[in-house]
Amino acid sequence: MRLSIAKGGAVAAAACATLVLGTAPSGAATSTLQRATCEANGTQFYFVAPFSGTTCFKGHGDLDYPMTLPMWKPGPWGAGPNTGWFSYNDANGVEQRVYFTKGQAGDAPYMYIKHLHID
Repeated sequence: MRLSIAKGGAVAAAACATLVLGTAPSGAATSTLQRATCEANGTQFYFVAPFSGTTCFKGHGDLDYPMTLPMWKPGPWGAGPNTGWFSYNDANGVEQRVYFTKGQAGDAPYMYIKHLHID
């Protein structure tokens, strides 16, 4: 009798673990970071590049140059409601990272952006 109770408890514990692991937290990111049509409501991360205009991004995750980031040297940028960072190589070829928080804006160094990460 004890063996079957222990076995039943193990099965119940495994079922609960599967249920918990299969459920995403309510605040979990549900969209992958990607380029998007710019919206006027300030909810997106953006870069402004001379001659090519504003490029916006939505979602969470990572994008790398050259395959998924546009090939440009942007100027102004804005974080919208996002946190994260982007990287570029400075004039000496050393990788630099710019960390941003919600609502922050700034000027990019007019270098090719190598990587964009949004939390």
